[in-house]
Amino acid sequence: MFKTVLASAAVALLAVPAVAQADDSREFSHEGVNYSYTTAQKGKVTVIDGATSAGVPFRLYVKGGRVTGTYNSRYVSFTTAEAAKLHLGE
Repeated sequence: MFKTVLASAAVALLAVPAVAQADDSREFSHEGVNYSYTTAQKGKVTVIDGATSAGVPFRLYVKGGRVTGTYNSRYVSFTTAEAAKLHLGE
């Protein structure tokens, strides 16, 4: 499930221009859980840093066609194509 949620965040981020500024705060909800996060551009890597309304932290790094990082201290890794498929329910 968290991969679907993270896919939503990653896809939402991909729609943001590459000039995303630090402290670009965003929020979304999925299955009754609220997710808030900020984005920051670090060279060619976009960093998504946030937490759920229950306090579960996540940090994702988007570079090229790949997303890596942690969700609730667990390592996650998937492609942006996989994220788009999950987000669209394919």
